[in-house]
Order: sequence, then C-alpha cells, then structure tokens
Amino acid sequence: MNAIPDRAAGAEAMPPGLTLDVRDLHTRFATDDGVARAVEGVSFRVGRGETLAVVGESGSGKSVTSLSVMRLIAAPAGRIAAGTILFRGRDGAVHDLAAAGERLMRGIRGNEIGMIFQEPMTSLNPVYPVGEQIAEVLRLHRGLDRHAARAGALEMLEMVGIPAAARRLDEYPHQMSGGMRQRVMIAIALACRPTLLIADEPTTALDVTIQAQILDLMRQLQAGTGTSILFITHNLGVVAEIAHRVAVMYAGRIVEEGDVRTLFKAPRHPYTRGLLASMPRLGQAHGGARLEAIPGNVPGPFGRPAGCTFAPRCAYAEPACTAGEPVLETVTATHAVRCRRWRDLP
Repeated sequence: MNAIPDRAAGAEAMPPGLTLDVRDLHTRFATDDGVARAVEGVSFRVGRGETLAVVGESGSGKSVTSLSVMRLIAAPAGRIAAGTILFRGRDGAVHDLAAAGERLMRGIRGNEIGMIFQEPMTSLNPVYPVGEQIAEVLRLHRGLDRHAARAGALEMLEMVGIPAAARRLDEYPHQMSGGMRQRVMIAIALACRPTLLIADEPTTALDVTIQAQILDLMRQLQAGTGTSILFITHNLGVVAEIAHRVAVMYAGRIVEEGDVRTLFKAPRHPYTRGLLASMPRLGQAHGGARLEAIPGNVPGPFGRPAGCTFAPRCAYAEPACTAGEPVLETVTATHAVRCRRWRDLP
C-alpha cells in the first residue's frame, strides 16, 4: 500500500511531530463461543521521542492493541474490524497500517517498528545463536552481507551492555540469564534503529536490579536516537520512571489518559485510583496495613456489562452509569477521563 497523502480521504491530516496516531481501533476474535471484542474504540497518539505507557490489569486489551499496531493478529480468527493506525516512517511518509498490504508490513516490522515481546525465552529461536538472530534482521532489512551483519550484531550486543559480547554472539538463548535474553530482544528490536519501539512487558519476571538496568538502557537509546516508545505494562512503578504520558485501559477501552505527573497526582477515574492505591508503599507492611485491592475481576470479552464496564466494581457507581457507555471527557488540555461521575469524586 502506498503512503497516504497529507490530506487522506475521509480523515484529517496526521499532525506533525507524531510517530503513531491510532484512531477508533476495534480488534475482534471469532471463537466457538461468539465474537470476542478485545479492543473497543481505542484512540491514542505517540509523539517523536515520547514514551506512552499503556497500563491495566491482565485482560484489559493492552497486548492485543500492540499486536494490532504490528498487524500480528492471527487471521482468520482475529481481525482489525475498524479504525486507522497512522504511522510516520523515518522518510516522513505516512501509512495506514490497518489497511496496509502484507508486503509493506514485512518491510516495516523489525525495520521501522521494533517490538520487544513479553517473554524472551519463547520469542527467541532456541536453535540459533543469538548473534545469528540479530544478524538476520540486518541482512533482511539493511541488505548487509554475512560478515557485515555479524559485525553489526556484535555492535548491538555491546550497545545493550552484554558482557564479553564477542563470545556471547555464538551462544544460544538457554545459555543466558533472563536479563541477558531481554537485552538480546532489545538488540534485535533496535538493530535497524526503528522509528517506533513497542515494548510489551519488557521487565516482567526480572529482578529489580536488572529491571532498572533495562529501563536505563531504553532511556539512553531513546535519547540517542529519538525513538518513540509504546510501553505496555501493569507495573505503575515502572511507568513513573520511564513514561511521559499514560493511557489506562480497562475491558478494551481507554478510561483515562494524561501526562504521567498529572495522572499520578490527580487521577480522576475510580479504576486508576484503585490501581494506584494497590501499589505497595515503603513502611506499609511495618505499620500492619493491608494492601488495598479492587474488588472483582476484569469482565471477559463476551457479554460485558451495559454502560460503564467498570460499574460492577466501582464504589461510586449509580444507576445512570449503566444506562450508556460514558464518553472520554476532557479534564484539562493534557488529561481526559471516561467517567460520568469524575466531577463528583472526592
């Protein structure tokens, strides 16, 4: 598919300074039990050199959203039912990834858009040395020969802080620690200096020391390359460290969005407040206080409650909340919330 013009038919121009502009995205899966509505009308933007964190409990639709951007939803069961995914490449051309052909997507994945998957041990190929897996990306997208690609793979391992990188080139994933495997995944994702990096739970199951090193590495690489980052996580502590803006997802929808400082200091949605209240705090255990928890569970993709999907778990819900789906309202120029009662909350 060719790049869309500055004024696309039926759509406003993609504003300058943006790398990604997702508009009204709907992703669905056909199952034996019916159609699962995993993502329902999600819209967000990521600017150049910016990190947008998407947070929420498991089942909120975070990973499906990221896989939709990469067009890795398994067909025919899964499909993007509606919406546009506008992406500006390094040459300035804008493409609608939701409608792009597979040939264009093969040229974008791993090249213009890199992705760090949740679990590196299942994402890396166990039968190939890690150096070969990095070199493959360079040969495919940059046309390097084997010698140059191997040199590039070594450079990437050194860049992500792998000790004894020359020796590690010929090691297999099972010979490395979890932190090293995650660094290899980052090296693969960044090998072609992508315009956009999608990081899906990149610090899950890592100890706090390695987690801090990974976050520091991502910040350094972003500062050096101007890469935009879409950071998927459920860890609000990580969000506070790395994100510029935050989008909170619940049951396939964004329920609150804002800059990280505002959202942490003055959350407006009861769900966001519940997530923040459930974070452990220094000295809490010593004082005998129990961690707060949000009652209930995220509703499944079938038969979600009418109106506000969070209403069954919300202490502030009233009958009007179930009458219809609330819209995303503007609180300030940088803050929006999807709640009928946000003005009434203490």
